[in-house]
Amino acid sequence: MRAAVAVAATLAAASGALLAAPDVAVAQPSSSSDAFNSLTGQSHPDWMAQVPDGTSLAAMSIPGTHDTLAIHGGLAPWAYEAQEDHGDSAATLTAQLDAGIRAVDIRVRVIGGAFAIHHTDVYQDANFDDVLTHAQAFLSAHPSETVVMNLHGECDADTTEGGSGTGSIGHCADDPSNTTEADRIRIFDGYLARYPGLFYAPTVTGGSTAATPTLGQARGHIVLADFTGPSGEVYAGFGLSQLPGGDSGSTVENDWGQCDLAKKWGEAQSNLTNAANDTSGALYVTYTSSNCAPFGADPADMAGGYLGGEGENQRLLDYLDAAGPGKTGVLRMDFPGWAVIAGLIDRNPGIWRTGQVTSGIVGKCLDDYGDATANGAAVDLYTCNGTPAQQWRPATDGTLRINGQCLDVTGAATAPGTPVELWPCNGGANQQWSVTAGGALVSAQSGTCLDDPSSSTTDGTRLRIWSCNGTAAQRWALP
Repeated sequence: MRAAVAVAATLAAASGALLAAPDVAVAQPSSSSDAFNSLTGQSHPDWMAQVPDGTSLAAMSIPGTHDTLAIHGGLAPWAYEAQEDHGDSAATLTAQLDAGIRAVDIRVRVIGGAFAIHHTDVYQDANFDDVLTHAQAFLSAHPSETVVMNLHGECDADTTEGGSGTGSIGHCADDPSNTTEADRIRIFDGYLARYPGLFYAPTVTGGSTAATPTLGQARGHIVLADFTGPSGEVYAGFGLSQLPGGDSGSTVENDWGQCDLAKKWGEAQSNLTNAANDTSGALYVTYTSSNCAPFGADPADMAGGYLGGEGENQRLLDYLDAAGPGKTGVLRMDFPGWAVIAGLIDRNPGIWRTGQVTSGIVGKCLDDYGDATANGAAVDLYTCNGTPAQQWRPATDGTLRINGQCLDVTGAATAPGTPVELWPCNGGANQQWSVTAGGALVSAQSGTCLDDPSSSTTDGTRLRIWSCNGTAAQRWALP
């Protein structure tokens, strides 16, 4: 048994508090979709390598998680679990980072002079050493990346926080229960000494906050966004200057108790719109997470939807599919799906690109016939002309997008000769394409290639899938 669990159990027995072991009950969501509870559907361990060094973190779109290691819920798992469980001892963190998550939210309880990871009174079978060890290993293997971290003291039952000094359901107490701000800072300083160079130095001086760095400055490091106590008090001298307490007012949306799906999305969308239109260089942070359990919607309900209402994650994915270029800032999500992560990654400088997809038939391009937007619109070969009908966007999820639609094999068929068309993006394998060294676009579903029938040079020729043959009729160059 891990030391923190043993001490927690002792404290619980002595005080009568509920400090539940992590395996009391399990309530991970039973459903998933491209937007919800499908974190590992794609892997993006090095996506920041494509973003220029001079890009400010404030100019980026950064997928993140809220309550990053909340994978155990004690006696009320539906109320406490906020993320997919990919293993204890912070193995879940590594899974998130490999999937493309780059902003994390770490909640700690003081016990035995160290930080244990908690969500309220529930120990998450991980300690802060686990978090830093996994983050360090990931950043060593992927030095182009950075991780933006919120660090929060979780226990509000301490006598120094106005509590009784005894833990209870939904409220933990540190050990000792009179732990102070100075104690937490001293413990954190000990971690800094044991992991030299892991944190971006200007954010952990203890004497002053830091300007938001460029990606080039932050690569290979954890950027501490903020360090706060149980009541939200800001620990001066740590984090980014713009984010005192993780809430700079007009640039942070975190209405965590709003559990009306439509109202919650309205707040989030407003902040995303402000981020996309921002010219000041501000770092925006939007939480799509909410929790009104036990008497209302829980984290999975809000992320995945409930009572027939569409969840926040799907609403976010729809927004990303429909919106034009522009930063989102940091998104902090519960139970994110792979397509939401990919959609956020796509919006970054150096990754978002549009342009012509040129054919191996000289002078011809992939074309949305008539610049149509309707479901089922034909995709054809046409003389390259630079019009909007030929401005395709290769997305991180393997799709080719135009006019808010995806290049789709009609009816998800696999037979050679099946025409391609435009269809709402849905994550299907019939909408995912890979590029070979020879320039072929290969359907993930059938292994066939995008083909110009009989190497036609006639404008308006409808394109199809066909057995791959390496000819010019199947050669395409992406923008």
